Parts: sequence; C-alpha cells; structure tokens
Amino acid sequence: MRQRSEFIARQGARVRIAVIGSGIGGLSCARELLDWGDDPVVFEANDRVGGSCSSRQTAVGVFDDAAQFFPTTTDIASLVPQRQGEFAIVHAWTASDTWPEHDDDEDLIPALTTIGLVGVPSVGALPAAIARPLDVRLSTPIRQVQRRGDDWILASDSGEIAESFAAVVLAIPAPLALPLAQHSALIGAALAQVSYRSRWVLLVGTHRKILLPAYREFQGSPVERVAAIHKKPGRVTTGAQRWFVEADSVWSERHAHEDPETVADLLLANFSAHARCPIGPVFSSARFWPNALTVNPASTPPGSLSLWDAQAKLGVCGDSVVASQISLVHRSGVDLAQKVARQLQALDTHAAFASRLRSRPRLAMSDSETELVVSSKLD
Repeated sequence: MRQRSEFIARQGARVRIAVIGSGIGGLSCARELLDWGDDPVVFEANDRVGGSCSSRQTAVGVFDDAAQFFPTTTDIASLVPQRQGEFAIVHAWTASDTWPEHDDDEDLIPALTTIGLVGVPSVGALPAAIARPLDVRLSTPIRQVQRRGDDWILASDSGEIAESFAAVVLAIPAPLALPLAQHSALIGAALAQVSYRSRWVLLVGTHRKILLPAYREFQGSPVERVAAIHKKPGRVTTGAQRWFVEADSVWSERHAHEDPETVADLLLANFSAHARCPIGPVFSSARFWPNALTVNPASTPPGSLSLWDAQAKLGVCGDSVVASQISLVHRSGVDLAQKVARQLQALDTHAAFASRLRSRPRLAMSDSETELVVSSKLD
C-alpha cells in the first residue's frame, strides 16, 4: 500500500461512493477512497461491521466466531495505528504448538511459535477501528441499485435512500451481489461463476481443563481446526475456557440441513475425542456460515484483485474475486478503490477543463487537446 503522503487527494467537491458491505474488503476500499479525497458511505445489513471478522458476546465471555487470526505479513494493521494512551488494536498471537499431556507436566516451558495477528480485545475490534472515520449505516440492507442519469440510487427495506452516488462498490458475497449487478453484463457474468463452501462452527465454554494446543488443525476429521479463545492476547483468562471449533467444509455441506442442536452434539463429541476427555460444556452454540470459503472466485484481469466496470461505475471486491484470506480481501478492497478514484479523478479533470473552455467561448479546442483529455480519462 502506498504511504499517505503519496495519495493525490481530489481538489474539488468530494465524490460520494456507495460501498455495500462492511467486511474487511468493503472497509479497506472505503478507507482508501477516503484517503483519495472521496466521500464513501458504507451500507451494512447487520448491526455490526466486520463480516467474517466478527465477535460474539455470550454468557461465558466473548468469542471470535469466524476468522481467528490474520497473517503477520499483511499491512492491514497500518489502518489502525496505536493511539496515545490506548492499547494496540493488533497483537501477535504466540503459543506452543504442543501441550502437556498431563497436569503435572505444566511446569515445563514449551517453545512458542507465532500463530498470527489478532484483534484486541477481540477480532471484531479490528474492523470496528478501521470503520472509525467512515460513514457507516448499520442495519441497512441494500435491496436494489438503479441508474438515474449519471448517478446511482439505492433502496433499502425502508425504501429509496434520498441520496445519489457517483459509483457503487459491491463488497458482499457473490450470491448477494449478483442481484445488484444487473446494470453490468460484465460483472454479472463474472459473479455468476463464483462458488463457495459453507461451514458449521461450534462455540464451547467449559470449566474443564482441555489439554490441547491453543490452535490446532486436524485432517480426516469432522473437526478441521480448534482455537482457544481464552489463550489469545488481551482476552479474559478467568472463568470458563472458551473454544472455537470449526467443522470441515465437506462435513458441513453434508449436514447443511441439520438443526443447530444436532450439529452441536455431533461436533462436541468429535471435539471430545480430540481432547481425549469429556468436555462438560457450560455453554455451546452451533452456527452455520453460508458462503464461508470461496472455491472459485470470479476471474479478474491479469495483475488485478478486483472487478471494475468503468462505463457503469460499478465494482466488486472481496472474496467474490479473491481467495477467502483476510490479507487478500484487504488488498482487493484497496485495489478497487484505486481504480474508482483514478477514474473519477480523471473525469473531474476533464469536467474542469471543459468548464474552463465554456467560460471562454472564443477559445476552440484543438484536436491535440481533445486527444489529451480522452487519454487522461483512459489512463
């Protein structure tokens, strides 16, 4: 990502752009647009930002209920610099990849490895911090987008939104974005090819001591990975242990139509087998995440991480066009924002030049000047 000093902020009126979806892709796109001098407005169907970077408050404490960490190589942390007098939002999560097999082995000091970066005090703190300077409209699902002249008009469950936008960004899963992309044959065709896998996850609270590493992946099992939420930095460590249990995608699809209580019992039994002890949960809750993992993202131009229809002024970013990895989704949002901002900036330059010509009626535009303006739009 470029440094802030390298951004070319627009000198004229701020251009309003609708960003639909407040996951990492949508928020990263909106923040980049803001840095370019534009005026992004983020619309989110849920009552919180974050998408798969979400956290949930329960009777036994807070759980990260989808994404558990992100790579140490990502630059997304640059969007949330530490404020004076506050703890950093992002911390490295280090833990042992082994675990004492018996309680009397706990005096041994295990070697630590870095699992990844996590938000503090929860994964949900990261998107919340990214969204701070943005205009975010929560609980506002967008049901329709339509062109009115050169502008976009949006409609929610409450009816038409009394604002117009120069461009629209779709930062939501392809099945949700496709009905909103009818004004672009290019984007509609690309989104129609996207496929996903779904996941069941189980949140477990227990007062038993579970002798497993803080993070462990499994193969050939209904449970694909487990994470000890209470072992992450900045988490409350007293009270019940809190475990995140994620099912394998094939198993999840096989049990897609089961009720949450049945799935919770099945996953709890498998988790118990891996832990080699009864779990004795004091809290358990299963949730089905549709569109959790992108299998076939939409095709994008070489070197691009997003889709942009320059004629329609409609774009797509996020895991509709890249793999379901937080670092890639972040870069996809930034990539699309730069395409949008550059085109709108070129249009501003063209409009300003044309306005100057109209204010001087005796000045004719030469062929070379016309070519220069058209070239700037294409660039």
